[in-house]
Amino acid sequence: MSLIKKRKCPECSGEMEAKLINLNYKREGVDLEVEVIGIPANVCARCFYRVIPGKVAKYIDSLVDPLFETEISCKEKLLPSPHVGIQFPFLDRNTYAGL
Repeated sequence: MSLIKKRKCPECSGEMEAKLINLNYKREGVDLEVEVIGIPANVCARCFYRVIPGKVAKYIDSLVDPLFETEISCKEKLLPSPHVGIQFPFLDRNTYAGL
């Protein structure tokens, strides 16, 4: 399951390393926040630029988008918008980096 391929940073040409990162998703006009923890990505050791593999990004979007769509379509707010957390189980770096 090699998700991360060795590459140079597109911003500074530094060496990129396989890391697990966290992202917060917000949308304009919606109070909902979704925090995604444990996303495999390439991270530049010099400038910290991050690259998430396309298939991983699409999968995360397929999880996050319906949450925002539900919040947007809700006509009557009975409760405040939640903070939703999605946490992937820890993967050894060798697993997602093909090391």
